[in-house]
Amino acid sequence: MKKKILTYILIVLSFVVMAYAFVPQVLSGKIVNQSDISGHIGMSRETALYNEEHPSEPARWTGSMFSGMPTVSILNKTRGDLTQLLFDALQLGKRPASYLLISLLGAFLLMLAFGINPLIAVGGAIAITFCSFNFQIIQVGHNTKMLAIAFLPWVLAGVVFTYRKAIKHRRWLLSSLLGATLFSLALSFQIKANHPQISWYLAVMILFYAVSELIYTLVSAERKKYLPRFFAASALLLAVGCVGIATNANKMLPLWEYSEYSIRGGSSSGTGDKGAGLEYATAWSYGWEELPNLVIPNYNGGSSSGAINPDKSKTCDLLRRAGQKNITQVSRNLPLYWGPQPFTAGPMYLGAVTFFLFLLSLMLCRGRDKWWMIGVSLLAILLALGSNLMGFTRFFYEYVPMYSKWRTVTMSLVILQFTLPVLGFLALDKLVREGTGKTYARKVLTAGVVSVGFCLVVAAVQSLTGSFSGASDAGQPDILVDALAADRKSLLWKDTLRSVLFIAAAAGSLLIGLKVPSQAGKTFATHPEAGRSRRVSFAIILSLILLVDGFTAGKRYLNADDFVSPKAFRSQFALRPVDKMILEDKDPSYRVLDLSVNVFNDSHPSYWHKNIGGYSPAKLRIYQDYIENHLSAEINSIYSSLSGVSTVSQAQEALPEIPCLSALNCRYIIVGGDAAPIVNPAARGNAWFESPAPGDSISLTSYSPDVLQYSYESAGGGKAVFSEVYYPAGWEATLEDGTILDISLSDEVLRSVELPAGKHELTMRFAPASYSIGENVSRASSILLILLLISCVSIQLLKP
Repeated sequence: MKKKILTYILIVLSFVVMAYAFVPQVLSGKIVNQSDISGHIGMSRETALYNEEHPSEPARWTGSMFSGMPTVSILNKTRGDLTQLLFDALQLGKRPASYLLISLLGAFLLMLAFGINPLIAVGGAIAITFCSFNFQIIQVGHNTKMLAIAFLPWVLAGVVFTYRKAIKHRRWLLSSLLGATLFSLALSFQIKANHPQISWYLAVMILFYAVSELIYTLVSAERKKYLPRFFAASALLLAVGCVGIATNANKMLPLWEYSEYSIRGGSSSGTGDKGAGLEYATAWSYGWEELPNLVIPNYNGGSSSGAINPDKSKTCDLLRRAGQKNITQVSRNLPLYWGPQPFTAGPMYLGAVTFFLFLLSLMLCRGRDKWWMIGVSLLAILLALGSNLMGFTRFFYEYVPMYSKWRTVTMSLVILQFTLPVLGFLALDKLVREGTGKTYARKVLTAGVVSVGFCLVVAAVQSLTGSFSGASDAGQPDILVDALAADRKSLLWKDTLRSVLFIAAAAGSLLIGLKVPSQAGKTFATHPEAGRSRRVSFAIILSLILLVDGFTAGKRYLNADDFVSPKAFRSQFALRPVDKMILEDKDPSYRVLDLSVNVFNDSHPSYWHKNIGGYSPAKLRIYQDYIENHLSAEINSIYSSLSGVSTVSQAQEALPEIPCLSALNCRYIIVGGDAAPIVNPAARGNAWFESPAPGDSISLTSYSPDVLQYSYESAGGGKAVFSEVYYPAGWEATLEDGTILDISLSDEVLRSVELPAGKHELTMRFAPASYSIGENVSRASSILLILLLISCVSIQLLKP
């Protein structure tokens, strides 16, 4: 027992070493220079500052992006969920090393749940964690996606453990309850990571696994007697799992409410198309011709902005001869990808060794685990094809629940990140346990030959039929296009050779491990554990080969060049001269249009200002419609008016009429960081009477993200329009005496209120009931889950 505990401790320590060895820069205080995280910092600063000053009343609305929107999809600080403390504790350490450690631990638990030898399970955890996709999403800043992927195997391990204990264990009910509780806790964490699309793929995997368990139980007369146990385990997973899901009600209920009004699933005021839009959702679709990059990373050139050896590059040589400076820097950001997607951070390279083991599993593995994983893997590939298999995609989009809310269909390939390694290491575990005789050696050799042959054949086909020219080459000189094509072809063959060598090394290690030394024949015959020990040793060598494969491939997408000091990272938000000039205006609220950036795809201006633009893949549908119908045209008219002007005063005089921007109280227009802003003299202010009478006045007296206070005076009252985005779920308007007034939609995007006559104080407050309800549900369910966990663990420890 002590030896077993020591083994697990050493395995966990090895995971810590691996995680930090991949990103040693974090030990010196550096952080990843993540573009999406810098964007998130910009969009969330107003909310973060407010929450620091008001920790008991976090902001639910922000005025810093798209003229105002809920914070639920930006920075959602919530209360009530007691499991949040455990979730935060698991992330202690330096990011992204902590993400890798969570993934390694969860993948290891998943391998153990399938009954794989712990020493072999380490290799399986490496295969899952050191998948190139993980490092690509870390590099760009998709931290929630990475965390959701890292917790995914924890959840799947709980499902497998619960069903297998229900069928095999003598005290099955208590063991299944423990498994269901652990599943529920892991599910709570996975959902807390806040990436619903990854959670949806997880649900698909669980469904496939549960169906396979049901079929497995039904097809055998002997196993049919366990059918009641199967349904009991399913009921436990469903019931206790719902408790785990409910711990996140404080986030899920507001998010669900918001989704109905966002571009992901909403419409303008409850009307219009639902969902993200099929064309939008399939903009990134895997091409049939890209599938071999699951095994050969640079099959289609790798990344849209990739690195190449400048001394062995036709492109760099051409640029050098043309007088290009900083060739080394240029060589790190060449447009190497030439596949059908608009652009990509890199391929879904699963690993050459993982592919070899998967092929081996097709020959060695039998039963339900093989078929449900093959089935869900095929589904993942078909979903990833998106627009290249539109009939299938349209069916899922229109009829499968929630699918219409997702974008980037290629993300479904994360399923393969788990199924292929699990199947491969089930085969490796079987080989270690039973691998005597020539039959196993022949299967290893066959899998190796087929894997190598596949790599060579698809590379040859690509080399002969591929154009090696992509969308990024459009408009480039022919001589440069030819040089890029030559580099891409060279990368293809280099990576093909790389994959072939890794496969050969992995297959070779297994063949040597299966070979019985002549002097040990009798020993192995009388002591089978000696043969197993030898095979385990060579399986560990294979795992090390796999680690080298994943480690070196991952370094292409996340390496020392991607790390900066915190000070350097913060420098991108430094106050520009134009920002200082604008911030001298101390009015409670006004908006800024920054033309020095991509207005609706950059949230950096939101760091200092209430921004007309910003970036969000889930902005309000009503605002997106306003952008498309009005704002884009007005912004284009501003660009046109600025053509040919050389001074700010000339730009000021040339400013065209921009009524929609003016209605949003756009007071300043930035044309450059060092130039003075253009002042919009037509900005309407914070509020106005639609049909004012003499003496009517209304003004904003106090601003905070969730509370806007106005003072007005009107002899006859009437309709007042506010330069705030209309959102029907949570905003309420009250007078100083508590009278509640209705808020209506005006001018397609603005709020309006019918105000009574007189002199009054008006308060607009954002207080959706979904938050308070969610907090209460989270509190109750998290208490129940913790009590369940304590009870199950106590019973297990106290049982004789």
